[in-house]
Amino acid sequence: MASLTYYSLPGFGEKCREEYGFSDSCIIGDRILTTGQTGMNPLTLKTSSNFDEEVAKAFSNMNDLIMHTLKKANIWSDSEQHTGWDHVVKVRAFVVGLASIREEAREQIVKNIRKWCPRHQPLFTMIGIESLPFPEHHVEIEVDAFIDNTYSTL
Repeated sequence: MASLTYYSLPGFGEKCREEYGFSDSCIIGDRILTTGQTGMNPLTLKTSSNFDEEVAKAFSNMNDLIMHTLKKANIWSDSEQHTGWDHVVKVRAFVVGLASIREEAREQIVKNIRKWCPRHQPLFTMIGIESLPFPEHHVEIEVDAFIDNTYSTL
């Protein structure tokens, strides 16, 4: 395991690494493994009480995580034409109380997948859960990403 490199976003990601002993992402070969991202602002630690905004922020946070990981690993081209989501092949959404908000959750998550993945259609699984570690969080997004050399500087 010593040859693996782990990455954490500034703010809450670094706090989790230091206080709890886990990282946000890891590159293994041509794959990026990520921890789930919620709709919390990682610098202010605030989460919107609006579900749509929370979902949108979770997707934005995941983009930031993938881009941060690729940049730290020196394999991102900084092209404005591409996002971290261009590398995503599978999306898992964990939704608190899914049974009571199924339609809204599906609508908002699909809306964000379409926004962030306009050139491809990743695999998608939505899972209803009882709770997340922080009570103000209602959704957590986790992805599997593939490092495609199309966007690489190498």
